[in-house]
Amino acid sequence: MIFPRRTAESASAGATGSPRTQEPSGEERALLARAFEEPSSIFRLLSTLRTRRVGLGYAIETGEEETFTWSSNRTFTQPRGPLAHRPETEPIPLSEVEEALLCWAGLGPNGTVLADIAVHGALSGLLSTTGRTIPSSSNDCATDLFVVNDSGVSLYRPVSERHAPVEIAGPEDYPRVLAFYRDGLTPLSSTRPDVGWFSAPEGTQNVNPMGPGQYNLNRPGSTWLLPVVDIGLEWFNQLLASYEWSGFYLMDPASGDPLGCKEWICPGFLEVGFPLPAFDELVLLLGASQAACAVQNIRLAAEALGVGAWPVGSYADDLILGAYPEIAAGLGFSFLSRDDDRNPSKTVTCLGLPGIKEAVVVPSPRFPDAASAVRYVKELRYTAGSPLSPISGDSPSPAGPFRPEIAQELAEHPRSQISDWAEEAAIATVERIVALYGACPAFVSPIRAKFSVQLHHVDQSFYRAFHVGSPQPYAITPTIADHFATWHPGVPDPSAGSPLHGGTDRLLEEKSVP
Repeated sequence: MIFPRRTAESASAGATGSPRTQEPSGEERALLARAFEEPSSIFRLLSTLRTRRVGLGYAIETGEEETFTWSSNRTFTQPRGPLAHRPETEPIPLSEVEEALLCWAGLGPNGTVLADIAVHGALSGLLSTTGRTIPSSSNDCATDLFVVNDSGVSLYRPVSERHAPVEIAGPEDYPRVLAFYRDGLTPLSSTRPDVGWFSAPEGTQNVNPMGPGQYNLNRPGSTWLLPVVDIGLEWFNQLLASYEWSGFYLMDPASGDPLGCKEWICPGFLEVGFPLPAFDELVLLLGASQAACAVQNIRLAAEALGVGAWPVGSYADDLILGAYPEIAAGLGFSFLSRDDDRNPSKTVTCLGLPGIKEAVVVPSPRFPDAASAVRYVKELRYTAGSPLSPISGDSPSPAGPFRPEIAQELAEHPRSQISDWAEEAAIATVERIVALYGACPAFVSPIRAKFSVQLHHVDQSFYRAFHVGSPQPYAITPTIADHFATWHPGVPDPSAGSPLHGGTDRLLEEKSVP
C-alpha cells in the first residue's frame, strides 16, 4: 500500500501547538526497521550512486506543448531531441515514511556532539552540542531543510533537544525518525512555489535564470529538498573566532586599511590583515559545505531506498528565494534594499523569512546595528543548554557529552570565553563595513540555497529505452527494480513489464528527430 500522508489541515493544526505526533502503524514500523537493518554497505551504495533525473510522470524533449499548472501556469515547449520521452504513467509521490527517512538523512537529529576541542584550541567557538547527520563549522546548525512536494512548502527543523547521546540506537528509537518529521515540519505554503519556468527577464530572449535543465524541476510527484544556509551566522561567528584566536583582522580591499579595528592592532591581539572579500568567500565556502553534505547524505539514503535523486544547482538561488518577484515569487524571502554605489559585488542581501528563518545580517529588523548581531552570536555559546553555559544550583548541566564536573570546569575556564576586547573589535569592524558598503556581510548574501536535491520514483521505462544493459540497464539497480514491492506492498509497480522500448519508440515513430 502507499501510506497516507497528513493533510495540509492536520499539519496546520499541529503548528498551532495541538498534539500531532501519532504512533506509527505496524507497516510504518516495519519500513523504518528495514531502512536501519538492511545490510546495505556504504561502499556498495557508492559503487552504484548515480544521478537519476527521470522520475515517473516526467517528460523530456518531446517537442510537445505543456502548461505548468502547478507552478507558474506558463505554457512551454521543450524542443524535440534524441531522448524524446513521453511518460507512460502518472507520477506517484513518495510516502511519508520515505520523506521522513530522506529528511532525517539530510540533517536530522542523531544525538550529542563530542565537543572534543581543547579550551586552548578554540572550544569557545562551539555554538551548540546538538548533533545532526551533517557537520558544520562550530556546530552552528546554520542550515535548515525546506521541503517542496505536492502538499506545498514546509520547513523541516526538528527540535534541538536530544533524547540520548546516540539518538537512534535500536528498534525502539526508529519511530523517532517519523516523529521528527511530523513534529518538526512547519507548513509554509499549500502550493508548490513559482520558480520562474523558462521566464526570461524583461528585455531579454536567451537569459534563463533557472538554467537549461529545469524542465522537470518541481514536477508534481517529486519531493524537492532545499538546504537553506544562514551564511550570516557563520560570518559573525568566524569573525569572533578570528579575532579571539587567529590574530587576523579584516581590511579594506581597496586601501589595505583595517576596517574599524585599528586600535586593537598590536602584538598579541590583531596582527595580520585579511581582505574582506576573501573572508566573505571563505565563510561562503564553509556554509556551502553544510548544504553539500546534506545533499550527499540524501543521495546515499535514496540509493538505499531505491528512489531517484537529482542533485541540482544550475539555478539562480536568489530567484528561488524570492529576490525577483517580477519574474517569479519563489519562496517569498525578504531582501535588503542596497545602494548600488556601495554594493561592490552587486549582490542581493537576503534577510530571510520573518519568524521562520532570519539571517544574522546588519542592518535588518532583527539586528539593526552591529552590537546586536555580534552580541547575539557571542551569547549563543553561553545560553542555557549550550556547551559553555554557566552552571549554578538553579540551572541544569549543559546538554553535552561531558561529566558534570568537567562541564563545570570548562564553563569557568578563562579561555572558554570570548574576550571583551574581541567583542568590541568585532563590533567596530562591522560598523565600518556597514558604513562603507551598506550591509554586513557585504560581498555575499547572508542566505544561500544554491545546492539541493529532487527525489522521485524512477521511471524505469526511460532507462530501458535508451541505456545499455541486459536484462536491466545498469541505471536500474535491484533496489530500484524491487522498490514498489518492498516499500509499497500491494501497489502495482508502474514500471513492471514495461517493454524494452515501450512508449518511447512509439513516440519516435510519430515524429522524426531533427
